[in-house]
Amino acid sequence: MDILDVLPHFQASLNAISLVLISLAFIAIKSGKTELHKKLMISALVVSSVFLVSYLYYHAHIGHVPFAGQGGVRTIYFSILFTHIAFAAVALVMIIMTVWRALVKKEYGRHKAIARYTFPVWAFVCASGIVVYVMAFHIYVAA
Repeated sequence: MDILDVLPHFQASLNAISLVLISLAFIAIKSGKTELHKKLMISALVVSSVFLVSYLYYHAHIGHVPFAGQGGVRTIYFSILFTHIAFAAVALVMIIMTVWRALVKKEYGRHKAIARYTFPVWAFVCASGIVVYVMAFHIYVAA
């Protein structure tokens, strides 16, 4: 088995792990556990970074992966995919800004102000990535 065969499954797992980590970090900060929040968020950043590197590697070697679904499901799939891609680009910038304000600038008020928007965008990107994966690699698999 080639690593390129395994990467989509690995990437979906990383998305799921990131979603769990940022959700636990959200709960931690709402509970006043700032150190736990910081550790969980750094873990989520590491996991998401590994995802991004593996995603870029995969698509540099595989290129475009055609979607096998037919009919109306194609519209649904591509709507989810395009929204996922657009939000992923926005999320990357938001995550960098949010982390920069907390870890580098120590501007926790400004960090909190953007984090309230970064969290749902990041969560959406993780969740929609899992949906795209399930549709493309499990439900509508090319024969």
